[in-house]
Amino acid sequence: MKKILNPKIIIPVVVLLLLLGSVGYIFFAPSTWWKPVYIRVEGDATPTPETAAADPAAGQPQTVASPQQPVAAAQPAVPQPSGGSTTPMLGYMQADQPGPGIMYNLDTMVVNLAEPGGLRYLQATIVLEFWPLIENYYGLTPEERTLAEDTFKGKIDTLRPIIDDAIMTILSSKKYNDISSIEGKQILKQEIINAINSILGYQGVTNVYFTDFLIQ
Repeated sequence: MKKILNPKIIIPVVVLLLLLGSVGYIFFAPSTWWKPVYIRVEGDATPTPETAAADPAAGQPQTVASPQQPVAAAQPAVPQPSGGSTTPMLGYMQADQPGPGIMYNLDTMVVNLAEPGGLRYLQATIVLEFWPLIENYYGLTPEERTLAEDTFKGKIDTLRPIIDDAIMTILSSKKYNDISSIEGKQILKQEIINAINSILGYQGVTNVYFTDFLIQ
């Protein structure tokens, strides 16, 4: 017993046990634990604490789309009707307008252009296309639609003095060079649309048509 307790025997045994324990810890302890030395076997993709810190995605399970659960493709945006603060593009119907709107004829207008001496004048006949604020307008029978259009036009008639004055003001502010080209006429149409929609308080006019346009 005294021989076993001899320090000369105990110390080497303890050192040997510690050495074996350290080697076993390095080889068999999980690599996510701290170790004085990391031994990585080729093909082992398990990250060490250092590599996990450098790459937060390391060690995280990857999501693989199942063949039974295909990933849905992104759907294209569906155009919506223009809001009250946006002027509709000239020559285009509202996004959910399946057909022509309500055509409203104005009287022929003759104005002097803004030329020196007032020697040129413009004669124009204008038709306004209105967005039909009528429930199920495109589903009505011809008789019902005619009646609904007459009622709608009657409401616009009450605003005719204001509408006519706004258009006359715009036309008489133009010079020959402003409206002699196709581009100039398009700009003029857009100005009329903006002015009338401002009077209505909503995007009521979707287009303007010139059925007569004479400059002399």
